[in-house]
Amino acid sequence: MESRQFRLKRLKTQIKLFFPLVLLLIAVFLIVLGQVNPPLLQKIRGTAARTAAPVVSVLSAPVRWLEEAVAGGRFFLMTYTENKRLRAENESLQNWRNIALHMGTEYRELKSLLNYIPPKKSVAYTARILADNGGRFNRSVMIQGGLSAGIRPGFVAMSSRGLVGRVVESGQYYSRLMLLTDYLSRLPVTVGEDRTLCMLTGDNSDEPQLTSLPEEHHIAVGDVVMTSGHVGLYPAGLGVGVVSRIDNGEIRIALFENNPNLTFVRLVDFGLSDVLLSDSDWAEK
Repeated sequence: MESRQFRLKRLKTQIKLFFPLVLLLIAVFLIVLGQVNPPLLQKIRGTAARTAAPVVSVLSAPVRWLEEAVAGGRFFLMTYTENKRLRAENESLQNWRNIALHMGTEYRELKSLLNYIPPKKSVAYTARILADNGGRFNRSVMIQGGLSAGIRPGFVAMSSRGLVGRVVESGQYYSRLMLLTDYLSRLPVTVGEDRTLCMLTGDNSDEPQLTSLPEEHHIAVGDVVMTSGHVGLYPAGLGVGVVSRIDNGEIRIALFENNPNLTFVRLVDFGLSDVLLSDSDWAEK
């Protein structure tokens, strides 16, 4: 007599052999049923779906709870990190505010102590660029507006990006604007946080260079270049550009405004025209 264990083993073997065949027969039956009686097959599918839906919902509930818990944890971590960053930023801004208030107080005290004379209130005009007078040896443009409009030599030309140049000649209705890239352009500037004083010299290239540098300086690529206010050609603190490259001691500047298709410029009278000598004044000298 066969043992019980042997019969169970033989039964498992038979099930393994016939199970794929049973599944195949069920699949063929469903296909034939779908072709012969589609409404019935759809009804069976609907019943199966309705029966399985609660089971699937119950089984998937832990997964949904886990996903919601993970999402909540991520949101909490992001909120905590952002809150920590904002608090540090707020603390830094508070420190800068205190420094600004302190400097403002010192400025008012020094102003009162030195009997400071404020600069002349600036007046601005908007002028259209008419033609490019630049050539091989100079970089200048003609602008609409001259003495009849109140525009005089010494007016500073700016755009929304930065300094462009200055008015060097004014006719009755038109003026000539010398750009910072002009061969004759010489602009005293300060560079970097240590405010190294030097000269921005145009050479008719798109990137003027720094000259008259001190023997020891720490100018690096990326340093910001601003007007120094020396000589009286430009007021101090106007944005000029940044150091773009340093090759064999030659330092080149990428100007904030170097658009060859510039249409309009803003002419600002900082009150420097009165301190500039005209050609006739120079002749008398």
